[in-house]
Amino acid sequence: MPHRPLLNLALAALALLPCCVAAAPATPASVVQADLDALNANDLDAFMALYAPQAQIFGLPKEPHALAGPRLEQMYGREKLRAHFAKAMAAPVTPKIEQTESIALGELVVGRVRITDPQRAEPTEMMVVYRVRDGLIQELWHLVKEDDDNRAHSTGALATMHALVETSNRADADGFLALFAADARHHRMSEDPARLAWEQSKNIVDRASRERVYRALYANGAGLQVQTLASFAVGDLVAMHERITDTAKPGEVKELVSVLRVRDGRVLDLWPLQRQLSGASTAQAAR
Repeated sequence: MPHRPLLNLALAALALLPCCVAAAPATPASVVQADLDALNANDLDAFMALYAPQAQIFGLPKEPHALAGPRLEQMYGREKLRAHFAKAMAAPVTPKIEQTESIALGELVVGRVRITDPQRAEPTEMMVVYRVRDGLIQELWHLVKEDDDNRAHSTGALATMHALVETSNRADADGFLALFAADARHHRMSEDPARLAWEQSKNIVDRASRERVYRALYANGAGLQVQTLASFAVGDLVAMHERITDTAKPGEVKELVSVLRVRDGRVLDLWPLQRQLSGASTAQAAR
């Protein structure tokens, strides 16, 4: 048939097409979802394929002003991690895990996770943070588990977070500062990516320095504007994703992911986790 050579050529070209199109790189958010999917399917090999060889998993905090707890040694290293989850997945009944809310920026994904265990009357709600690099989970931090002590603070914590944004946007230094507890702690991003904002701020170390820094910031009016892109609360912790612009730095846009601890309408701790800078001053993004 006269048209068969053309047909064969077209089929050959289609067969070659997949090898010529590069697969889109996995995003941190998609890696986290794949992790949950593997856990829910009890697929140990798929689960292990998502973790870096020296991945670290951290437990809940034990200190009052700590965001995360110590490393869980029983899960550190591929052999221990595989053994731990092989045993968990072999149980007759396994819990189902769902990420109900999430914030992603750069390498970090902050999630609200619901764990439903048929053997428990109510699901467990937690806030966790993943750091994903090159398609692999490097760290997983457990920040808070909702319980009777902190559950009632969620709604008020979100309201306080929104009040911080509103007072900041109108350069209301008095209103903004009134939302912090007298002994509130300000933390800073760590130079060690495996440590989650564990260091104290260099500029704000007490009430007096907080007053000085923020009054200077708002002295020139409402040039600094904050837009909340996403937020959610678990217990007394609030995760927030902000976009910040400043009329003094035209063209510059900063995105910031932070976690606050809030009780009784006052901020007790502020942890900045991830920052991205774009626009005019990107080249000067280093702190």
